[in-house]
Amino acid sequence: MRLFVSVALAGLLLLLSIPALAHHSAGNFWYTDKNVEVQGTVKSVKIINPHPEMVIEVTDANGTKADWRITGGGNASGMIRAGWKNGTLPVGMLVKVVGHPSRTEGAKALLAGKVTTPEGKVLDFSAGSGPIDE
Repeated sequence: MRLFVSVALAGLLLLLSIPALAHHSAGNFWYTDKNVEVQGTVKSVKIINPHPEMVIEVTDANGTKADWRITGGGNASGMIRAGWKNGTLPVGMLVKVVGHPSRTEGAKALLAGKVTTPEGKVLDFSAGSGPIDE
């Protein structure tokens, strides 16, 4: 009887843990086979879970300004371990961001990869590492 209860309990615990393994795929929300580059002024950076967020104001060729939402591919813990802070990219800094565009029609949003500062320093906003090689 103890063996049966032990096996049943182990099975139940295994079934309950399966949802913890689930996570959304980037390909469901982003065109991972395409890259878009935008340049704009940092309005905010939040190193939060589940994914870091940045908003930059981009001015298009017609002079129209629009906020672009940049989502980091990593998580806050990884970004913090890599040295990121909420002030790593200060508000008002001009940056270039390269990332995967949103699958939502008309959305001004990217799953970020490289972020380049005016000094040419390249940071990785996708997985939480610091400077990366070109």
